[in-house]
Amino acid sequence: MSFLKDVSLRNAGSDLVGFLRTSGRHSPWLFLAACVPTAIIIYTVYLDTIEKATPPPREIIYIESWPATRSLEESKAAIAERQKLKDEMRAREKEAYKAFGRAVGMDVDKIDREAQRAQEATKAAAPPATAGVRQ
Repeated sequence: MSFLKDVSLRNAGSDLVGFLRTSGRHSPWLFLAACVPTAIIIYTVYLDTIEKATPPPREIIYIESWPATRSLEESKAAIAERQKLKDEMRAREKEAYKAFGRAVGMDVDKIDREAQRAQEATKAAAPPATAGVRQ
């Protein structure tokens, strides 16, 4: 880094002051016009580095625990209850999408009928569920 040995902040400052004194009445405004965008860019990069330097918050994952003495019937009841909640949530989500589709002018009933026909055609073409199962 031998090119830095010739750099002097004192000489650079005195050159800048001398330029601003002798260049005329517009030079301070041109100097500001050159410095302000540069300062904004540098400040924006600084803020971005501060934001990126903070680690993201920890992700907390909650798990359920059941007693080891839980019976099979209790397990099946819990699974059925959970599935019922999921089905209700999917139905609400589907209705929300239908409402959105109606709001933007789509024929959601026609789309739903086509989807049901395609689903029935897929089921008719699919092999039976017991194929390939060993007993």
